[in-house]
Amino acid sequence: MKLSIYKSGSDDTEQVPYVMAVSLDGEVIPPHTSYHVPIYHDDHPHNGHGRRYNVEICGFRLESDVPDDLLVPTSRLLSGLINMARLPTYIFAAGRSMLIYPVYTVADEVFATTPGGPVFRHVELARVRRYLGDYLHTMEELGTLGRAETLHVRGVDPTTLGLIRPVFYLKKRVVGENEFWAPVFRSACGRKVYTYAASALREVPVDTGREVLDLQQVVAGALIDDHRLADQNDLRPDRLFPPTWEALRGHLQLQPYAMRYAADDGVPVELPLYRTARTYVVAEYRPHEDRYNLFLGRDPDDMRARAAQELSRRGVVGSEGAVTLALH
Repeated sequence: MKLSIYKSGSDDTEQVPYVMAVSLDGEVIPPHTSYHVPIYHDDHPHNGHGRRYNVEICGFRLESDVPDDLLVPTSRLLSGLINMARLPTYIFAAGRSMLIYPVYTVADEVFATTPGGPVFRHVELARVRRYLGDYLHTMEELGTLGRAETLHVRGVDPTTLGLIRPVFYLKKRVVGENEFWAPVFRSACGRKVYTYAASALREVPVDTGREVLDLQQVVAGALIDDHRLADQNDLRPDRLFPPTWEALRGHLQLQPYAMRYAADDGVPVELPLYRTARTYVVAEYRPHEDRYNLFLGRDPDDMRARAAQELSRRGVVGSEGAVTLALH
């Protein structure tokens, strides 16, 4: 392991005056063995120590009064994070309690570790999060069962080792089948979106919103080939930010009918239908998250049935029959 510090070439040298170069060639499996971790000059003094230097690595923050004093603790932290010659692919983080759990990818499996406790493994990230969350709630380290604190997923930037927030998710939830739930991230250069599925990195170019359905098609194809998905429309984009949905909507054809249902508060909801050359699309707005969920189908009624099943499962409607199609 080789660590060194050099002056930052960033435009914001006041906030990021230095960068720590990290080489793990020989410690971790390629391709990502070299990293450039920003060293921040904290502009918000706390604990009476005045301004301090800090780095954030996989969600863990280290501080010191002098940049060089970060080298030894960073080396120790990295040594502790390396597992089976890998750094974490994801981090599960609890917002309120600020607990952090590294998640690693090994061949077809992902696994999450707990300090001095069990390791949870599965081919699906969603299942690992559930296992870990149930264990932590049972141990009352993350609230208690029935009063769950959510574990949020974050990606680990392959250049800076900082945490990155998903731009949307790809989700499959079919009765009787294993769930699939994969966070999608934007690349450091901003020109691609990517996720991990069927034992490999899957990515497509950013293309004014079209990348959402482009990546859905790529991942669906990989899961079908891996016998983990029966129908490509069972995999749907989830939790899109409003600007992403608006950009994607500009490439869809508005249809002359809508999907209708009465929400749990009795207020009628009407969602316009759109289509691409091969898929019908409807977007459900989730106001408490300020995000959109998409439902896909090969024809309008197929799409309605998929949306109705999910809305009924979540208790948004009393039955699947409460979701209908009507002229818009």
